[in-house]
Amino acid sequence: MPDDETFSIKDLEREFGLTPRTLRFYEERGLLSPDRRGPARVYSVKDRERVRLITRFKRLGFPLVEVKQIVDLYEAPRDRRKSLKGLKSRLGEQREILLEQCHELEQMLRLMDETLAEVSGELSEVEGSRPHRR
Repeated sequence: MPDDETFSIKDLEREFGLTPRTLRFYEERGLLSPDRRGPARVYSVKDRERVRLITRFKRLGFPLVEVKQIVDLYEAPRDRRKSLKGLKSRLGEQREILLEQCHELEQMLRLMDETLAEVSGELSEVEGSRPHRR
């Protein structure tokens, strides 16, 4: 992909499944800075890559403030090795958080199944003791 290629807001909407409002919100928060051609926003290859990273880290459960820090670190030309090590560590922490949430959801689903079974049993009893209408 040539570095001088540009993308419209519609291009990014289709590719990443985002709304124009979301892209403008990312711009307001300093995550994106597209060029302007009149009223239109024009996104560069770098902007497109940032959107890809933003959507990935949002889907991984990171808050937007942290997504900005991660994306900035990811793109930092300084000490890439140090940046990637920090990112790897933070991803490991987030993975542990997600595993804990998964465990909690599994417990909730078990409780839900137990409760549904109890309610179904009670409903069967109630319906079984009701006089039949003709």
